[in-house]
Amino acid sequence: MNAWWNALAERDRRFLAIGAAVVAALLFWALWFDPLRVARASLADSVRQAEADLVYMQAAAQRLAALQSGGSASVFERGGRSLLALADASAREAQLANALQRVEPLSSGRVSVWLEAAAFDAVAGWLEQLQQRYGVRAEEFSITRTGGIGQVDARVVLVDPAE
Repeated sequence: MNAWWNALAERDRRFLAIGAAVVAALLFWALWFDPLRVARASLADSVRQAEADLVYMQAAAQRLAALQSGGSASVFERGGRSLLALADASAREAQLANALQRVEPLSSGRVSVWLEAAAFDAVAGWLEQLQQRYGVRAEEFSITRTGGIGQVDARVVLVDPAE
């Protein structure tokens, strides 16, 4: 190898030495420096996202603490309506007035609702609205398909966990 190097002209040796230095610099950049730079930028992005998440969680914790100290009435505001009145009014708002057959109280905090020939999508939306807006959940749910497409007969027992 040494004989080969010595056999080269001075200009060729200089050209090969500069080329080897450039290749070494490129390898250093590609295999060590650039991956470290990319990893550092990625970690910086992760830190920024974690800080944003922390700020959000702290604000959510403060809101939750305020809601807990205010009691469940402040979480699900019903305008002073009983569960019976709420079930009737919300079913009518959900376009279930024609299907609503009977709403009767079972006990404190429990109401039974009968629907006939109701649109299934409207019933599902109504139950979701009761859960999300008022905290009322369906304890028992019995449903049967009727002759029409998407039409069902349903009996639902609603429970108010606040009562």
